[in-house]
Amino acid sequence: MVIARKIGAWIATACLLTAGLAMSGQAMADGGRGTKAQPAQDTQMGVWFSGVDAVKDATYWFDGVIVAFNRDISKDGWALRAYGSRVDFDQDPTGDGRGWQGDLMLGYLFHRNAFSGGIYLGADYQNYKLSPDDPTTSVRGAEWGLKVAADVATSDDRPLYFSLAGSYSTAFDSYWTRARLGHNLNRVVYGIEGQAFGNEDFNAQRLGGFLTFQVPLRPNLPLEVTLAAGHQFVNESSSSSDSTSTGGSAGTYGTIVFSTTF
Repeated sequence: MVIARKIGAWIATACLLTAGLAMSGQAMADGGRGTKAQPAQDTQMGVWFSGVDAVKDATYWFDGVIVAFNRDISKDGWALRAYGSRVDFDQDPTGDGRGWQGDLMLGYLFHRNAFSGGIYLGADYQNYKLSPDDPTTSVRGAEWGLKVAADVATSDDRPLYFSLAGSYSTAFDSYWTRARLGHNLNRVVYGIEGQAFGNEDFNAQRLGGFLTFQVPLRPNLPLEVTLAAGHQFVNESSSSSDSTSTGGSAGTYGTIVFSTTF
């Protein structure tokens, strides 16, 4: 399990380095000039996303928003990200648990010819309650932590789609990473995905597929929908008790995510 957490942290670090290299590489190409502002129509200041993820013995809901300080999320600049989630999970053989998480992070958004993404740093809060209580598990009660996150993806007009996202929090030593590779056909993107995530008591990996498409809400403001499904593999717990699994059990998973700009 320690090895799995280290691998997750390495992937998150790779995501941060990839984002940083994309930013620094473009800065060198621009010769220090920076991104030149162009007249824009119907500019959007932020993006909202929400979804639900279900696997055997666990259901996870989440909501998030990213707001650009320059009021144009399509340009380079500082941004604020707020994210919250709730998970309901079963304990074996009887009982259940519930967890809440929230983070607030300052970030920097970047947009290049081939890539776009962001890097974030801030505070993270997590709180897990078990019924009946299990004092032998490490992931229990409330804990604050420092959180870092990053994401990078190819531009919408590229036929080959690639994205890499990850985060790490010192609260319960939590990490999450995901890589996607697919084909972009008129902004309908489909392909394969791999994930690795966990905390002090739980580690899992996923392999599956995804489909992203847009539903028009009004002109120049579509609702983006992403569907994903596959299989989750779970490692053995390293705690003294194997009764708690905040991320569910091995088996089929399914995810649906909605997002839109505003």
